[in-house]
Amino acid sequence: MVGIAIAVWTAVAWGGRIGLLAVGDDLFDVVRIVGSVLVGIVAALVLIVPRLRVVRRPVLWGFVTWTVLIWARSMYVNWTEGGTLGFKLVHTVLAAGFYALAWLVFAYLRRLTDAGPRLT
Repeated sequence: MVGIAIAVWTAVAWGGRIGLLAVGDDLFDVVRIVGSVLVGIVAALVLIVPRLRVVRRPVLWGFVTWTVLIWARSMYVNWTEGGTLGFKLVHTVLAAGFYALAWLVFAYLRRLTDAGPRLT
């Protein structure tokens, strides 16, 4: 279920931004948009497709890390630079959705770790 939520939220958050790649010339926009779409799709796939279980941990840790960093930067930029209140609030809602998904994935990874063998 979380895999589907990641796929849907990624499409909602980034689907409309794909057009920026055609008109923009900012390399960070390309990295942010393409990276976020790829990270979201791959994270969703490893949660949905059983055969991808072998790469689940590193991919999901990548999703959590990417999400926290990208959206922390986004929140900082959106709230410290210009822009309408509506723009800031929409991005805050998008960030909150991604942070909720990252938290669910993190909790899932913790359960995997807690259930695994101890090395101590």
